[in-house]
Amino acid sequence: MAKPLALFGGDRAVTVPTAELWQRPVQKEKEVVCRVIDEGFLSGTGHSVAKEFEDRFRDFIGCRYVLTTSHGHTALASAFFAAGLGAGDEFITPAVGYLGSYAGALHMGARPMFCEIDPQTLLMDPDDVERRITPRTRVLNPIHFWGHPCHMDRLLAIAQKHRIIVVEDAAHAHGSEWNGVKIGNLGHIACFSLQGITPGGKPIAAGEGGIVATNDRELYERALIYCHLHRAGALEELTNPVYRQLDGELLGWKWRAHPLALAIGLVSLETLPYRLERFEENRERLFGKIEGLPGIRPVRNYPQARGVELYGGLRFIYDPDALSGLPPARFAEALRAEGVPIRWHALGHLEHLRALYTRDLPGLWGPGHPGPANQPLPRYKQGDFPISEGMRERVFGLSGWIQPAEGLIDQIAEAFHKVVERHRELL
Repeated sequence: MAKPLALFGGDRAVTVPTAELWQRPVQKEKEVVCRVIDEGFLSGTGHSVAKEFEDRFRDFIGCRYVLTTSHGHTALASAFFAAGLGAGDEFITPAVGYLGSYAGALHMGARPMFCEIDPQTLLMDPDDVERRITPRTRVLNPIHFWGHPCHMDRLLAIAQKHRIIVVEDAAHAHGSEWNGVKIGNLGHIACFSLQGITPGGKPIAAGEGGIVATNDRELYERALIYCHLHRAGALEELTNPVYRQLDGELLGWKWRAHPLALAIGLVSLETLPYRLERFEENRERLFGKIEGLPGIRPVRNYPQARGVELYGGLRFIYDPDALSGLPPARFAEALRAEGVPIRWHALGHLEHLRALYTRDLPGLWGPGHPGPANQPLPRYKQGDFPISEGMRERVFGLSGWIQPAEGLIDQIAEAFHKVVERHRELL
């Protein structure tokens, strides 16, 4: 029998520090930033550090075209425009999602049609996606949450069948792979975020910033004209005769990334392969030690995928029926008492239950306007997505580690075993 629970006075299972011990190379960041300052390149795109970052990221994922933007959500807005989405069109995005994933499409007047998640992977369910396609559907918007790739074979086949574009939210997925091909070099167009700081921020972190990646020349040129006002050499890059009639201000949006952010991003990109490898090793050690425990199941990638959980961390699905009906809040309380920094309610946001889709908000879009671009938004209610809603209480999160303290992985696993084995005492 496991030792007494810490919640009832026993010794804690976790006695070593739980903080991430890997430190980013701050001195290297300062050197690169100072180089950009010395060059005097503090605004612009298409050359200097901005072009250097685009080229290095392009080489890292293996795609043909890369653009950097001010944020991940402006990258996505550019991709929605590139895909030809407009007012009155529909796009499909998961009910467990993120408003920033599709805000660009929303403000173009396109209508979000949500779909269920797969309760095993917590990602967009391809079967439900296909059921929700209508003649107005123009885009699929899968989100590679926590770096776990969605089922790209299925989604791309559905898109080809219905002649629609896949705009991937890869904000968490720098370095993630599907069948050995990196996300961003697989589908139609993918967008990444550079938010935060390494470690803890996006896998490549630069404070703020975004990336558009594609192998499609037409999608690349459309994204470029939408978001890169005054990009150096932009007019010379354009091959579409319609777009070549524009001037250097293109379509007017200036959503380029800040050069100092991209300088920091270059250093983060350099360390990414090492961080991915170490994180993956520690994840597999922990998962291997708790695999098969009743009541708690690690969320793994599809067999075809390699995921990157550097942002958002690890996920676990809890089954109270396997532990005599023990409420998830009580399970989490017991783990935290053992010293495990576990997070409850780690599923994500239920998009269809936002006030935007459940309430009348008169005047929000202007007098007499029913929604963005004068297009009414769909209406949803509790119960419309029972699978997604049913997972809300059952998902736990743990940050994971690149460099954990000595013995931490073993102690975390011991805490899980201890709570599961003595769970009846918690009832």
